[in-house]
Amino acid sequence: METVIPIADLQSIYSVAEVDRALGDGVAQRNEGLKSWYARMRELGGSRYIIKPSTTAAVDDLCERSPNFVKVIDDLRKYLALAVAGNEAVQFTPMLLLGEPGLGKTYFAKRLAQALGTGFEFVSMSSLTAGWVLTGASAQWHNARPGKVAQTLIEREYANPVVVLDEVDKAGGDARFAYSLGRHRER
Repeated sequence: METVIPIADLQSIYSVAEVDRALGDGVAQRNEGLKSWYARMRELGGSRYIIKPSTTAAVDDLCERSPNFVKVIDDLRKYLALAVAGNEAVQFTPMLLLGEPGLGKTYFAKRLAQALGTGFEFVSMSSLTAGWVLTGASAQWHNARPGKVAQTLIEREYANPVVVLDEVDKAGGDARFAYSLGRHRER
């Protein structure tokens, strides 16, 4: 088995100078929640690790652990091959995994993040009380704050985590990038 070593580079995901500028803005000065987030962003700095795969073999073990996802893994290998060939960060087109409860969709996503050596964030769409929880609230609102995706990028150490939006059907959606998954059958 080939040794899989993810390569991590630091990448700027936001400018601390821009955060300082925004912090001086009148809107931020009147909004304690926003001021608090800007202070946190300054404290953490704007750079995060971005994972670059060293080989497409990173997902090989996933086929054995998640046999219902072989088609998905084959597709992911194409993205990995491009990233490896170009010495680029790993990034995938958003996907919608369709299948019965208990099929292992969340397990697969966690194992994918682990195999790639990047972060993992789980967002339950069924428990969201408003759309702004995911996307963030406007700075014009008194309780302005970043959404779950931005919070993940601000608070965590990776710029390219695997983000799972669970039960996305409860929030509506677009099935253009859907994989319909069935139970694995021996061939």
